[in-house]
Amino acid sequence: MNPPIQKLLNELENFGKTNFTFNIPAETGKFFYNLVLISKAKNILEIGASNGYSTIWLAEAAKQNNGKVTTIEISENKIKMAKENFNRAKLKNIKIIHGDALKEIPKLKEKFDFMFIDAIKRDYIKYLKLNEKNLKKGAVIVADNAIIFKEKMKHYLNYLQNNKNYSSVLVPIGTGIEFSLKLR
Repeated sequence: MNPPIQKLLNELENFGKTNFTFNIPAETGKFFYNLVLISKAKNILEIGASNGYSTIWLAEAAKQNNGKVTTIEISENKIKMAKENFNRAKLKNIKIIHGDALKEIPKLKEKFDFMFIDAIKRDYIKYLKLNEKNLKKGAVIVADNAIIFKEKMKHYLNYLQNNKNYSSVLVPIGTGIEFSLKLR
């Protein structure tokens, strides 16, 4: 991670703690960064940009793979913050879609090799199912809050953990990450 981006991430991490932005923890960001690098992901979909903290982790890694991030965020205020942070990070490989992910995902035509979900917990299953046709074989899917919001995510977790098309495991970092691989 280059020092100016790391400095910005540290600033956003502190901002999130004091302004109830609920960013992913730094260890989760680093985990995602490494996953993007190791999987050589080039086309990433993020559901829930917030102020862009997680997007920066993803986009910085994707940049090294000559890849990009498409992020969907419903809040106009959060999009404004995210855009400012992307400009500060000098990241040009991010496309922001303003809208409800449940309405925007069906419009996507691209194929994704990485998907990060961090939005309305009860809708995780809907986000995944709406995007399944666009997930390549071998795609990585990560979902935040799988420990602290396990009950709200139970349909999503059950679907992935009991589906022969996926290999899925709970990773106990941050607030819990359900880490899944699309097998077919």
